[in-house]
Amino acid sequence: MESIRLPKAIVEEIIAHARAGKPEEVCGILRGRDGQVLELYRARNVAQDRIHDYTVDPQTLLKQFEFEDQGDAMVGIYHSHPVSPAYPSATDAWNAHYPESVYLIVSLAQDEAPVLRAFRLLTHFLELDPERLRRALPFEQARPGLFAYFQAPDQPIPEVLKPVAEQVPPPFYLVFATDETGEHIEEMRVVQVVEVPIQVE
Repeated sequence: MESIRLPKAIVEEIIAHARAGKPEEVCGILRGRDGQVLELYRARNVAQDRIHDYTVDPQTLLKQFEFEDQGDAMVGIYHSHPVSPAYPSATDAWNAHYPESVYLIVSLAQDEAPVLRAFRLLTHFLELDPERLRRALPFEQARPGLFAYFQAPDQPIPEVLKPVAEQVPPPFYLVFATDETGEHIEEMRVVQVVEVPIQVE
């Protein structure tokens, strides 16, 4: 998908939803086809920590099957960042389970000037040496039990990451979850961040 096309009224609805939910994150899904958004469905954020995270309620996610029955698709999933930029967080990357959908983020960091951006979040399951990477890179704790390293496209690539960057061009997150002890890595993923242009109609 080269771009995602949104009616101006739907852009305004996303921003209104975000403002109404602040300081919590809000979320919803977008119905459409071929990159054209046709309809917005507000969802309930059922995450445990709604200030810093979002989870679309299962009932709303089930609507994607209704869309498909009618020849449409869940072309987008949107959520808000009440105080942070309109860019995917490590938690967003970890929770990106719909590679066919575009993830839209509206930032209210400047409430009078909201910013809406769209991204593909593509998870790559590569053969990695998690323990070696954990020792070599400055991972930060994004949430309890979730750690992340972000490789920006304009930053030098550490030697240990060059084999990854040969397969997945930056920007990307390297994210992993641990068990309750925090010692054992349960899973490590590479999540590529690809911005998608937005056309407002």
